Amino acid sequence: MLEAIRSRAQGWLAKLILALITVPFALWGIDSYFRSGGKTEVVAKVGDGEITRQYFQETLKEQIDRMRRSQGPNFDPAATESSEFREMVLNALIEEEAMMQEAIAAKLQVRDSQIAAVLQQIPPFQEDGKFSPEKYKRVLAQRGYTPAYFEHRLRRDITLEVLRQPMLVGALVSSTSADLTAKVAGQRREVSWHEISPTVVASQVNVSDKDIQSYFEAHKADYTEPEAVRVEYAVLSLDELAKSIHPAEKEVEDYFAANAAKLGPPEERSASHILISAPEGDANARKQAKAKAEELLAAVNKSPQSFAGLAKRESQDTGSASAGGSLGSFGRGMMVKPFEDAVFSMKPGETRLVETTFGFHVIRLDGIKSSTPSLASVRTQIEDEIRRQQAQKRYAEAADNFSNIVYERADSLSHAADALKLPIKTSNWMTKKGTPAEPFNSPKVLDAIFAADAIKSRQNVEPIEINRNTMVAVRVIEHRPVKQKVLAEVSSAIREKLVAEQTAELAVKQGESQIEGLKQGKEPAGVNWSEFKVVGRQQTEGLDAKSIQAIMRADTGKLPSYTGVTMPNGGYRIIRVMRVIDESEPNALLRSAVQGGLKQAYARADALAQADLAKAAQKTEIKSGALDKKE
Repeated sequence: MLEAIRSRAQGWLAKLILALITVPFALWGIDSYFRSGGKTEVVAKVGDGEITRQYFQETLKEQIDRMRRSQGPNFDPAATESSEFREMVLNALIEEEAMMQEAIAAKLQVRDSQIAAVLQQIPPFQEDGKFSPEKYKRVLAQRGYTPAYFEHRLRRDITLEVLRQPMLVGALVSSTSADLTAKVAGQRREVSWHEISPTVVASQVNVSDKDIQSYFEAHKADYTEPEAVRVEYAVLSLDELAKSIHPAEKEVEDYFAANAAKLGPPEERSASHILISAPEGDANARKQAKAKAEELLAAVNKSPQSFAGLAKRESQDTGSASAGGSLGSFGRGMMVKPFEDAVFSMKPGETRLVETTFGFHVIRLDGIKSSTPSLASVRTQIEDEIRRQQAQKRYAEAADNFSNIVYERADSLSHAADALKLPIKTSNWMTKKGTPAEPFNSPKVLDAIFAADAIKSRQNVEPIEINRNTMVAVRVIEHRPVKQKVLAEVSSAIREKLVAEQTAELAVKQGESQIEGLKQGKEPAGVNWSEFKVVGRQQTEGLDAKSIQAIMRADTGKLPSYTGVTMPNGGYRIIRVMRVIDESEPNALLRSAVQGGLKQAYARADALAQADLAKAAQKTEIKSGALDKKE
């Protein structure tokens, strides 16, 4: 069972925690925890749980940042400014909290030893393949987390994952469903096609100046230059402060002298055990297990070389019994506490009887592995840690000073920049709906610099914390209001648009007319069919997805069958379906893929239903004004 904890930590739990580290947010959040104190506004109550305004705002920001990164230049900030978007995020948090209430009611718990076991296995927290407490703290600090906050988040996410697992792995797909779906997915059709080129109908297109004028008047809002600003700004960053710190040699030596034992690889111990298991709460079983374990301990003490043989015959930990009871090497936090406390207090070769929740263990300490590093080997690590500690202290002091000067000397950023030796930078022209680089990719910063008061006064905007280690102060230096473009500037673009639209409409009209004739057995003059091709969902023969979709949706009750699709160039493709080819038996690989896809779809549906049921079981109260925009 102890082995099971470690093997489990290398599976989906490790993937989950790695996702938490590399992707700060995934719409499965947690409540504000280990954060700043003070009175906290609650936006929603779910059963006995609460969702705070602070956490809701952080969730919104993180989700927007995630969308901006994933969508790149296609990101549209307007899509995140609606009340519908805010409502979607809040509903996701409500479902999350409802699921957590279900987990609490089911008494699902994640032990400290399990959290430690997971953390030990995560590559970003390792140095030379082993867990490093110092690196663990550094990685979290870079992301603005404390260990307590992060471990709370991990504990919560693991608990919820355990609650969801039955839904995700328990979905069943019948053989009949898989066979029928695979048969449909594997069906092929013999087709040919004829394309109506845009040039065929081009002579019928007529876009007049009056058409252009009318379109412009009806769509003026589409032809404006958006409001834009240029700003000057100064950034206070913990990372930049750290770069300016150069630890003295004595500081490095003093730190090494005080922390040498911690700087080396964590001490590991190798041990073997014989487990006599017994369920908690069963006094009689526990008594019998203890008596058996005491007999084994006496036998081992009398004949130490018999340990491996006894472990193979008597141990009820199947994972280690076959190896003579050997558990290999492990560090602190990898085993349950009574077991760990015993192992790390024993001498090599010593045997001891220990009771845990699993039962009674006869433990033998096989070896100790620890080493003190040389100063040269850990110098970089020490210097980085000293920089981090000093930078955090300086940042806290500088942040207060930065805020005060920017606010009190609002006519210019130079006062704060000079005091803190920060460069003042100037931005290019930017709009609120663009995708500017840091620090202007923060919705808080954009809202602040496009506020009417900031534009009108041209004074410093109060410093904004864009993450826990970075603050930015800005001042608008130039403003360009929304400008309506004149017809002459856009008439050429409007003409092209209207010509393209009319061409596509005429091509569709002509194509649909020809299809009607073909259905009546009248083939129009000038139709030039392609050679026949056999196509399917997996065998496209170079046809685009839209054409394949039309082919597979065509009514084949009467053959030949005809359908059509518009082309990206404004033309129209008439498709003739001549034959339907069904496989007598579905392809084995295709059937396997279909079955997997159906199982995933069923699992997602079950998980959504589970969340809906959890939400329905909890009394939910959304506070008035919960969706209001507040900072």
